Amino acid sequence: MAKITWLASYPKSGNTWMRVLLTNYLRDGDSPADINRLDGGPIASARIWFDEWVGVEASALDDEMIEILRPGVYRCMAREEQANIYMKVHDAWGRTSRGEGLFPAEVTDGVIYILRNPLDMAASCANHWGVNIEQAVQNLCDPDYSLARSLGGMADQLRQKIGTWSHHVSSWLDESGLPVRLVRYEDLRRDPVTTFAGAAQFCGFPTNMERVRKAVEFSDFKELRRQEQANGFRERSAKASGGFFRKGQTGGWREELSDHLVNRLIDAHGETMRRFGYLDENNNPI
Repeated sequence: MAKITWLASYPKSGNTWMRVLLTNYLRDGDSPADINRLDGGPIASARIWFDEWVGVEASALDDEMIEILRPGVYRCMAREEQANIYMKVHDAWGRTSRGEGLFPAEVTDGVIYILRNPLDMAASCANHWGVNIEQAVQNLCDPDYSLARSLGGMADQLRQKIGTWSHHVSSWLDESGLPVRLVRYEDLRRDPVTTFAGAAQFCGFPTNMERVRKAVEFSDFKELRRQEQANGFRERSAKASGGFFRKGQTGGWREELSDHLVNRLIDAHGETMRRFGYLDENNNPI
């Protein structure tokens, strides 16, 4: 039986970049991996997994029943696979209405949690969701926020309870009880070789710095944007107002967020932002 490493994050925090890095590392090819053929398959909330393993189309069930059945889907996947699975997930960690962990501990090898400054995420989320920045900030602060909520129809993905940014972070890091490797997006940008090497080591891969450096080179944002411009990217939302691989920078919020939206995010998430080095002791952004 295989185990699952969950690549968990709030949307637009660098999850896909981590998948690209892992794919390039594992394949160790002579050219960059195709962004439309990444290892790990679809996101954990993809309907394709659910419909295949449950044997009932998700469209025939309500969101609560789907959630109850999801842990069993992951057990089936782990039982049938020979090698460990690396799976992207945007759900906050939580329990079903029956008290069971949505992501079963017995099939979990570990969690790589990718964290990003919510000030920088706001504009990126707005682009991805096809909304204005004010609405994106509202979503980041909404305890009831969900993705792919079914309202008279069924999306390609199952409902994902996201909640606020702070709740999402604490759910995985403090509540899940699973072994977690925290990767800050900002560290991955500042020192991708060292940061990714630590994540690869957490996954149990042998330390091969030459291979790490090649994976980082093949996963450069210029290469990702080049591929998207040439061939598109299947994970880009149909609602998105621009490309999936946008700027990939840190600190861009200073040009993109108004003062009142900055203050809104700090008011809502100040404690968590201080905890992870995004604010100083006086609540000033770092």
